[in-house]
Amino acid sequence: MNKLNSIVSTLIVTPLLFLCSCQNGTGDKTSGSKDTTGSAVIKQDAAATQKKSEIEFKFATAEANLPAPFEVVRDITGYQAGYKPDLLNLNTNADNYVSTFKKEVNMGIYGIDLAYVNFYGQNQELLHYFVTIQKLAKDLSFDKVFDDYSDRFKNNSGNKDSIVRIVDNVFQSSDAYLKKNDKIQSASHIMAGALIEINYLSLNLLKDTKRTPDNAKFFEKVYQENLYIYHLMKLLEEYKDADSKALLAELKNYSKEYDSKIKSATDLTPENIGKASGLITTLRNNLTKK
Repeated sequence: MNKLNSIVSTLIVTPLLFLCSCQNGTGDKTSGSKDTTGSAVIKQDAAATQKKSEIEFKFATAEANLPAPFEVVRDITGYQAGYKPDLLNLNTNADNYVSTFKKEVNMGIYGIDLAYVNFYGQNQELLHYFVTIQKLAKDLSFDKVFDDYSDRFKNNSGNKDSIVRIVDNVFQSSDAYLKKNDKIQSASHIMAGALIEINYLSLNLLKDTKRTPDNAKFFEKVYQENLYIYHLMKLLEEYKDADSKALLAELKNYSKEYDSKIKSATDLTPENIGKASGLITTLRNNLTKK
């Protein structure tokens, strides 16, 4: 199964250079004057290309170090953590999201919630979350691939394995479509939402899970999720928009507090889990509110 690119779509907004203004700035120049404008454009173009490459590299690095969302949620259900619908972002909240950033980040959150309800056999909720994600995709102008799979999804809503394959295909198709359109910043926001929701669900469910030899690997996997947050922060450092900067600041604060208390999986004691889950819940709820 593909890694987080099964939930995340690759999007980047390529900067427009000042080519038109350069072409219109000929004026009364003599043939002997130096073309400093053309030189400046070349430098700007080179800088933009380098910046784009750096962002793409960090995005690819983050993506390569991420778990497949369905596998994470499968682990949660496999270790018999109880179904807790109150942890999910209500699908009706999607109507409250106006900004592009909120739509992007909550698309990632809803993608993880969809995986969660699927493995707990909540078929009606599964359809609701698919329709919600489809709506956000339409708002973000890449809904066609969801439309192509809509009937198959509804007809197979009772088959968990079929749903995994269908959703995987949906997001692979979205990924291919959006890569073609060369956008990454929005994908980073979607990735952020998915990663935060994984961490939020895992820690909140871990609070009610007694550590045993059988579930020790689950505790280890939850601890490793801090590495995913690290790679996400490195990626968000590349963006200068207010939303990305605010999210990065919140993640840095969360990571600092987490690292001060939890340095290995053995530090995931009930007390530390409670503190960490409280921090990530506050961060996540800031993203899911209006």
